Amino acid sequence: MTSGYKGMSPSGPTDFDKPVLEVRGVTKQFPIRTGILGRKQFHTAVDHVDLSIKQGKTLAVVGESGSGKTTLGLMVLDLLKPTSGEILYRGQPFSSRSGSNKRALRREMQVVFQDPYASLNARLTVREALTEGMVIHQIGTGPQDRERRALELLDHVSLPAETLDRYPHEFSGGQRQRIAIARALSVEPGFILLDEPTSALDVSVQSQVLNLLIKLQREFNLTYLFISHNLEVVSYLADDVAVMEKGRIVEQGPVDDIFDRPAEAYTRRLLAAIPRIGTSIR
Repeated sequence: MTSGYKGMSPSGPTDFDKPVLEVRGVTKQFPIRTGILGRKQFHTAVDHVDLSIKQGKTLAVVGESGSGKTTLGLMVLDLLKPTSGEILYRGQPFSSRSGSNKRALRREMQVVFQDPYASLNARLTVREALTEGMVIHQIGTGPQDRERRALELLDHVSLPAETLDRYPHEFSGGQRQRIAIARALSVEPGFILLDEPTSALDVSVQSQVLNLLIKLQREFNLTYLFISHNLEVVSYLADDVAVMEKGRIVEQGPVDDIFDRPAEAYTRRLLAAIPRIGTSIR
């Protein structure tokens, strides 16, 4: 925003070289049944995953359904506890956070979900949706200041001021996703998890939303974790990519390196499923 928005700016020049988010040896197991002699059996959804993302960059996690990427995303948002391993945000482990420190983490890390039709509360006006988080996190000096901030958010996502007093059902899918992005920005985060944010949209609208996300990242120095199965979109948005298969990271590195010279057969199969990478989105 032109005023008010602070984001999570790095404290010094050396911080650009430090990871904003680190995932260290994270595993998540779910009990599935009790076997003979009362022994519990487990499904390993995420298996010893290591990841890191630097300030202002986008890391995409890709894989087929059931690969573990959604479970990993829930743990990154601190909505699901790892069975083992540790996740750190700006050098501080999730496990060491409590009280106001954990509340600060909720503000710093936001999410934009896949389905813009389900992610917005149908009973709230856009004004209420955009200012709700501000009230919870005590952002703004009062209702007028929060309304000013909400109008700035709408401007940043290219929606008119009259959007404020309308309800979600009055908007198209692309417009709803813009509102969802504005809502994520309303609490001035530094990190946003993008959970298939364009998969429910038409291709022409997808490109508009992707370009918006890139613009906002540059303006506010945002860091993105992008969960997707769409390699076309990944090739357009991400700096780095991690390929997940059956809960494990089988390959990771810069997008161009992985897409041009995939080392793993699984990655080659994913790429082969798309006739021409990047054509329709670009």
